[in-house]
Amino acid sequence: MLMRALFLLILLANLALLVFGQGLFGPLPSEAGREPRALNERNQQAITLGAPQSDIVRR
Repeated sequence: MLMRALFLLILLANLALLVFGQGLFGPLPSEAGREPRALNERNQQAITLGAPQSDIVRR
């Protein structure tokens, strides 16, 4: 009986952490005040495009 109760307690704690992590209780405290940056505000100089290269070996 004790093992069954311990198993159910661990299962309920696991489900509670899953629900909390998915944000079903509301926004996470770490997400408060964060705003995603627009795509044009990101570091566009970090990406350089070159000529496409083919990995196909021709016989």
